[in-house]
Amino acid sequence: MTKSFKDYEHEGWNKTASQYERVSLPLTSQAFDPILASFGDLNGKRLLDVCTGTGHLAGEAARRGASVDAVDFSETMVREAKAQFSGIGFMEGDAEALPYDDVSFDAVACCFGLLHLPDPAQGVCEAYRVLKPGGRYSVTLWNGPERGSDFFKVVLQTISAIADMNVDLPKAPPMFELSEPGKIEALMSDAGFVDIQRIPIASVWRARRAEDIVEWLNHGSVRTSLIIQFQKQGVRERIVEELVKALRPYERGTKIEVGRSSIMATGVKPH
Repeated sequence: MTKSFKDYEHEGWNKTASQYERVSLPLTSQAFDPILASFGDLNGKRLLDVCTGTGHLAGEAARRGASVDAVDFSETMVREAKAQFSGIGFMEGDAEALPYDDVSFDAVACCFGLLHLPDPAQGVCEAYRVLKPGGRYSVTLWNGPERGSDFFKVVLQTISAIADMNVDLPKAPPMFELSEPGKIEALMSDAGFVDIQRIPIASVWRARRAEDIVEWLNHGSVRTSLIIQFQKQGVRERIVEELVKALRPYERGTKIEVGRSSIMATGVKPH
């Protein structure tokens, strides 16, 4: 049976769940404060964290006083989250068919989760459905190479110059399409949201050295790692060698910092 984009995403995040906190969290957590600040005072509010991963955004929301539920399609991620955070309603479930009643939440967050959905528009509609009137939805998205993300510029240009990009992978939504001006706003407007705002977030990929890119390739991205996995062994080795070379200029003493910018889109369900 041919695997779908969703199958590959599910399989990939299940495999990398144990490494998420070490490899991906230092980057994704840079968006936590903008997301949670967009909801104002969280005391007494019921918040849903969609695509919660290992549950750290949900945990921070609970620490700030929210009553939190959280959902992820990876059973391994949910298991990791439950082991770390108590008092949060973690559940395995689909962001395109949320297992919650209509008008249940005061706030819905999605931290870099939409790009992992086969149908992002359905994910936005589901967030709208479960929100109470007056509730807010806030979602973050990575910018592409042409919009200030040096990290993705280096990675994607290097890989595309060496690899056979016509590998037999299922069709997937373009990775950076929704961060382009007007795209996520259109999806949110079509779902019914109003007062939609776009806010830039400056984030940085930090590592000890350029060679740490191998960790990110193996554990931090399902799509990119699949493209590499489908190459011949010699090509895979050359990609890694060239990526390390391309990242050397970003090394500063005992660390490396590469810009990986993103945006937050936030909107309100009208009364």
